[in-house]
Amino acid sequence: MVTVNDGSKTRNSRAEFAAIGSLICIFVFLEMQFGVFAAISVALSLTLPGFKSYSLALFVGGWFGLTTYSLIRRRDLRNAIEAKEKVEEEFELSKIRDSVTGLPNGYAFHIVLEDKLRLVPRDPMSILGLEICNLDTISSVHGTAAAARAEVMFANKISSLIGPKDFVARGDHAMFYTLATGGSVDENRFRIDSIIEEIVAFSTSGLEVDGVNLQAYVTFGILDIDDVAFGGPEWDAKNILRRVDFARHKARRRGNQAVEIFDKRMENALHERAIIEASISGAIRNNEIVPYFQPLIDLSSQKVVGLEVLARWNHQSLGAISPGVFIPIAEDIGVLRLLTLSILRQACTAALAWPNHIRIAVNVSPTDLRDPAVTRKFIAVLNETGIKPERIEVEITENAFIEEAGQIAGAISSMKQEGISISIDDFGTGYSSLHHLRILPFDKIKIDQSFVRDMATNQESKAIVQSVIAMAKGLGLKTTAEGVELHENEDLLKDLGCSLGQGMLYAKPLPAAEVLPFVLRYEQGLANTAEGDQASSVA
Repeated sequence: MVTVNDGSKTRNSRAEFAAIGSLICIFVFLEMQFGVFAAISVALSLTLPGFKSYSLALFVGGWFGLTTYSLIRRRDLRNAIEAKEKVEEEFELSKIRDSVTGLPNGYAFHIVLEDKLRLVPRDPMSILGLEICNLDTISSVHGTAAAARAEVMFANKISSLIGPKDFVARGDHAMFYTLATGGSVDENRFRIDSIIEEIVAFSTSGLEVDGVNLQAYVTFGILDIDDVAFGGPEWDAKNILRRVDFARHKARRRGNQAVEIFDKRMENALHERAIIEASISGAIRNNEIVPYFQPLIDLSSQKVVGLEVLARWNHQSLGAISPGVFIPIAEDIGVLRLLTLSILRQACTAALAWPNHIRIAVNVSPTDLRDPAVTRKFIAVLNETGIKPERIEVEITENAFIEEAGQIAGAISSMKQEGISISIDDFGTGYSSLHHLRILPFDKIKIDQSFVRDMATNQESKAIVQSVIAMAKGLGLKTTAEGVELHENEDLLKDLGCSLGQGMLYAKPLPAAEVLPFVLRYEQGLANTAEGDQASSVA
């Protein structure tokens, strides 16, 4: 908290005045009681005859000089104290104030929340966590100054919406927190809901920054605190904000303007997350998280030409954990790169026993690709295992490469120089720029399964798939269709000119030990079919 040391400053001033006054009083007392200065003057005049005529002047001059020196010294001391206190005040303010928006920061919010929680009885409160999800994109496309302006605009808008007893703060990076209190849970939530409604309208209309209309994508997490509904020693400020962030994470997965409210169901999921966080690093070190492989089928020849690598984890206490759960957690706590390299090493080692024409496709996070050291380690794993880079394909999600295009271009180029192929995953779910498709050296586009699965019955999905395939052909890129589950969809994809198919129609994800037997069986099945067709044609 900020501390202005007015009491100390006043005491210092009084001490200085007292010291000067005491010194003057002593001098006056000595002169009046004992004539000390007069005696000194007489003695000096007898010793130095010329002193008598100047003794009074010297005495007055000395007295004036001493007083002037004392006053100057006091002024300098006061200035030094004020400068020191200003530095201390600014330092204290920097601890609790965000330098960009001027709002209190996360540390200040933590302190205020702790103070509220100490009240007995504790007031009901609602907490809103708001995230500007595409702030990094705004910064990379329009510049850091534009991103800062957008943050300030959000800060001003939220500040204008809160009540007199509410509190707003800037959290880490693109986060804002609002604490609504002073009423019942329903009253507090009403204000939070009103803030969300206003912020959605504010972000939808766009932010005018230097003549450019910026679109901000926002998500919200909410937690209502009531002594009846929630409570216990674990409900301190740190864990409360952890719950708000958990709800916000869930909202972010749903997309722009999504809202999630923390509830008992999420409480169970949060405890599960804590277990995963505590055990995932050890699981990576011990190779407990292993690669599974889903075949990629050439639609023209029907041969297995590749395998997508999918991480699988059978936790000793939680059982099978979905990669959609543990991979985001690994990224949040900073161990995703270790997981990626571990899965890559295991997959490359397994692939050495398979035919050389079978490639393996590995998903890599753009967060990792931004770090040149990770790219070097990725290539080092290939050298270490002895697999040819030409057999490796790196998949990057469409949304990721849009947001990170400028920062991952170097990594993509480095991998391409080594012979590694690059593909865009989940294509169609984002808003790719044709400019990016043209200037970045991609080799393949993977069409998202949400369009492939219902393309036989949904004309809009079919039109999207058809357009993507046509665009890829025009750019000289291959296409892979994910989520192929029906022969009808496979036939449509062949007719449209899609290169590869992937999905349950061909095989579920397989452990490494089952890949080669599957490939041999599949190819034998093709050979038997070809022989049967040939026999039929002869007959």
